[in-house]
Amino acid sequence: MHLQEIPTQNILNPTGGFLKAGFTHTINLYRGCALANSLCGMYCYAQWNAYHTKGRKWGGFLDVKVGYVEAYRLQYDRLKHPTRGEPKPLRIFMSSVTEPYPPQERPTRRTRRLLEEMLERPPDLLVIQSHTPLVVDDLPLLTELNERCRLQLNITVETDKEILPPGFPRHAYAPVLRIEALRSLRAVGLATVATVSPLLPLDDPRMFARDLEAVCDRVILDHYLLGDGSPDGQRTKQTKLPMVLETAGCPEWTTLEKFHNVVRVFQDVFGVDRVSTSREGFNRIQIPR
Repeated sequence: MHLQEIPTQNILNPTGGFLKAGFTHTINLYRGCALANSLCGMYCYAQWNAYHTKGRKWGGFLDVKVGYVEAYRLQYDRLKHPTRGEPKPLRIFMSSVTEPYPPQERPTRRTRRLLEEMLERPPDLLVIQSHTPLVVDDLPLLTELNERCRLQLNITVETDKEILPPGFPRHAYAPVLRIEALRSLRAVGLATVATVSPLLPLDDPRMFARDLEAVCDRVILDHYLLGDGSPDGQRTKQTKLPMVLETAGCPEWTTLEKFHNVVRVFQDVFGVDRVSTSREGFNRIQIPR
């Protein structure tokens, strides 16, 4: 994988579309993804974003932004301490396109450095969306930040299958590790959400729902036909995912009928108020002010 540093002058990007209802800004510290050759890389919609790929093979590069702390300070101060008018709200979703805790985070600690800056300049709301258990590395810092802003930790667990059917790429991190990460975060009082997004084939939907209910406050379920940001899941239909589901003997998992059946199972286990779906779910925040 080719790694390179790229300068940035703006790290807070105004939201639009999918996240606009709940958030004012997104943050992405990386461009590209170190997990792109694993399961989540197969369906990731970011691989079709020409601005991010710049003609490069998805999974072959990771751009690491520099100057992001200084950019955050300047943008934060303009929003919260304007020369004219009232302070503006700052509700951040991190990350909307790239993983904030790739393996490269451990040696570089770029996400950690930004979170440290947020202790001095806290947003009104911060939601961290990760596909990895590495977020637990920052548990003491997150606990401190939780005292200064509304904080929510989302971790994706799209299937209960530890061993995937033939044709699927491997997991980047086993589902059990991500479930344990949710448990650790919740144990210290942090708001936790499991994102079953996109929903992939399950061995036992009810048991999976029970496992997640024990470790998180809420769950968001999504299907690529609803939530990949394109009409009728056209972005995902460009990937191998629908074909792999068909050839693996799981054609029903490409349908919304199956999705809604699973949603009903989760509602039965969690209760209706703790289950949400797709865009409404990602924009729904239930952290006390």
